[in-house]
Amino acid sequence: MGAYLVFLSLGRKWRKEYEKKGEKYWKEPKEKRVKELTSDVWRPKLVAMSYFTAYFSNGFMKMAYSLWVPLFLINRGVSIFDAALFIGLSYVSWQWKMFIGMASDALKVKFRGKIYRRHPWFLVAGILGIAGSIMFMFVDPAKMPVWTVFFPITVIIIAGSAVFDLAADAYALDVVPPEFHARILGGVQTAGMAVGGIAGSMIPPLLINMWGYRSVLIVGGFTCALAFPFLLQPEPKLEQERIFGKHAIAFTFTEKTVLMASLLMMGNAIGMSRITNPTGGMFSLIMNNVVAGITPELAGNIATISLLVGIPGSLIGGWAADKLGHKRVYYITGIAAAITGFLWVTLQTGMIVWFIILATFSNFLERLSTGGRMALMGDATPLALSATVYQMYMSFSWIGNVPCSVIVGWLLPINLPLLMVFLSIVSFIPVVIAKWVKPFEAAKASKV
Repeated sequence: MGAYLVFLSLGRKWRKEYEKKGEKYWKEPKEKRVKELTSDVWRPKLVAMSYFTAYFSNGFMKMAYSLWVPLFLINRGVSIFDAALFIGLSYVSWQWKMFIGMASDALKVKFRGKIYRRHPWFLVAGILGIAGSIMFMFVDPAKMPVWTVFFPITVIIIAGSAVFDLAADAYALDVVPPEFHARILGGVQTAGMAVGGIAGSMIPPLLINMWGYRSVLIVGGFTCALAFPFLLQPEPKLEQERIFGKHAIAFTFTEKTVLMASLLMMGNAIGMSRITNPTGGMFSLIMNNVVAGITPELAGNIATISLLVGIPGSLIGGWAADKLGHKRVYYITGIAAAITGFLWVTLQTGMIVWFIILATFSNFLERLSTGGRMALMGDATPLALSATVYQMYMSFSWIGNVPCSVIVGWLLPINLPLLMVFLSIVSFIPVVIAKWVKPFEAAKASKV
């Protein structure tokens, strides 16, 4: 929020100066110019496949560190509150992605006569993930101190995943036309995460039985190496509309839609999405509370079932949002997901089948909703600040994850129904906020 206020203050000052000169962001119709800027690098199948692999890594890593780490910590005797706080704080790098994104937009690396903005960050992502995994090879997580050793190494690997996620998002925004935002930023993204999550549900129980939890953490870190193939992808040329600077800041942060989009993402993070999505961080804590005597195999099977429906949900939601309208689809699916949250009030210890039904149906609705939500974020992101602004939206989401983890850690042991009522009510807030999220002058053109 502080960074947003600084940019807002500077943007107002600079925009007044530009408007006095009669200057605008676009020098010709937006739709025409966006097509010109993306035509050389927009390869639908190749971009979709690459983006899919990035989120496959994202899904596997999040399952490794959001599903299996809480169970590992609880098995070590850590309290539910501390386990929830550990997960919330370990994603600190995701909360700071806006500043890494700013560096990605502003810094350019010249290599062999070509200029790169995204390639260096794919390299950093792979190195961080591999470095953390190597650390776990030499230090046993079951014996190391939780907060002074286990936590920092976890943060390193999750930081690698955050940088990978950031670079993949920025690259997608650089090359994907607005009419494909929901299908790529929403559909392909969440489908890749679902497949990665399924792998992160089915493979870890086998690894745990053979080599213990340490092997899951190591494999999770090594998935960051999937960032390296992105180094073979061509980057778009840095033409005027893509250049980070005062002009882009002035015509971006002065628009109300930037603040509204940020608040939408933060509200979504505090609501039911962190509970209903197995990669959201709080799913395993609810499962551990409801399913007595949970085993790694049972936890993996339950997560796999709920994630499987995420694949068609992601693809259908992305297609529908691009065809019927980003905001329209988000309204319908967001309200349906919030209403469904109230069904979770009926959960009690031992209701395994009912928990699986709720988790499966709720995750399907959440994946449907993601297409419209992520397309709205893409619509409200300018070409020059494709990493800075989009990652600010994502950072607000992870900022919301901290109060959510505290609320879950506090209310879950006391009153599960009250927790679900609270999160369901909060889930309506981002749907209301969506009314004020619109493509603005500095954003990409969009018919939907």
